[in-house]
Formats: sequence, C-alpha cells, structure tokens
Amino acid sequence: MGSFLKSGVHAVVVGEDLALIDLDADAYLCLPGGAVGVRTENGAVLQLSGPTEAAIVEAGLTADRGRAPARIPPPLPVKTIIHDTPTRVSFGQIVKGCGAVWDVRRALRSTGLHPILAVAPARDNAAIAGKVADAARAFWRIAPWLPQEGECLVRSALLMSYLRRSGLSADWVFGIRLWPFSAHCWVQIDDVCLNDDVERLAAYTPIYCR
Repeated sequence: MGSFLKSGVHAVVVGEDLALIDLDADAYLCLPGGAVGVRTENGAVLQLSGPTEAAIVEAGLTADRGRAPARIPPPLPVKTIIHDTPTRVSFGQIVKGCGAVWDVRRALRSTGLHPILAVAPARDNAAIAGKVADAARAFWRIAPWLPQEGECLVRSALLMSYLRRSGLSADWVFGIRLWPFSAHCWVQIDDVCLNDDVERLAAYTPIYCR
C-alpha cells in the first residue's frame, strides 16, 4: 500500500536522493538513493514504498493515512529587489520594522521552528506583487538600523512579520543543497526574491513553503 509522510514533514527528490525537513524537530535529513519508491505529483512527495518506506518508517516520520496536500514551493526566483535604488521610508514603516523585531524576539524566546514560522502572514494568493516588492524595498532600507541580527531564518522572519504588519504576504521558501549539505531560506513573491541574491539561491532545491 505504501506509507505517507506525517504532518510537519516535507520531502523533495534531489537527483537519486530524498531530502526531508521535519518542522516539529527542526531537523533536516537525507536518504541517499531514496528517490527509488517515491511517488510524487507536481514536485511534492506523496507516498513511499520499498526500502525508502522502511527507512522513513523506522525514523518515525510516517503516518497511517495521507494528509491534505501541502503547498508546493514556487520555482526559484529569477529576479531580486535587493540591488534596487533605495526607496524613501515613512515613520509608519519604521514603526512596523520595530514591531517586526519585537515579534521575532518574542518567537525566539520559545523553542523550535513553529513559533518563528508563526510570525508570517497567511499567504494571500491575490497579493499584488508590486506592492509587496515596494514594501520589501522599504524594509531593506530600514533593516540595517533595526536592533536584531541573525542568519537567513531570522532575516526572513523579520521581513515576513513586516509584511504581515503591512497587510501583505509572500512566500517564505526553505531550500536544501546536498553534497555538501546546506539549508537556506528566503522570501519571494512570484519570481522575485525579496531578501537575497538569485545567484546564491541557484544551488538550492525548494523543499517547504510557508
């Protein structure tokens, strides 16, 4: 019959290998040769069988029943706004930036990945890309002055919280690279990256989208 990934576990086939992210454990895993016996649809891993199924079952990452289809991450972006001419910012935008810092600091006081993901807005498929990009440009100008530093997870969380406070949304994408392993995340709207260089992202395969 085959097994299904449990809620909170997402996977992607990379060449002959299977890469997974376990949101509950805040962990990434790789099963070399695990692409065999994996049923996918539109890039999403739906069902496991054979040796791959046995390994994932042993790791405790499967459920008895299939779940609702997870959001499929968008294709890698081909443009970025981070090199655009800085936009003028308003006092209200600065206040929203400071509010985003408060949101992220509060989330970081908790353990695990879920509190951080919770600072993001619900994805609005009707989001206007131009407005989202303009907001990201404003945030990009504000960011160096905000009292919060961190790697890609924190930087992306700050931008997502800022967009939520602005009544906007975007895709928060998590990607992986194998051999050597590396994980990264970024924010994008359609094919435009809002907080990173597209050249850097080319090495990653999207595995999860918030």
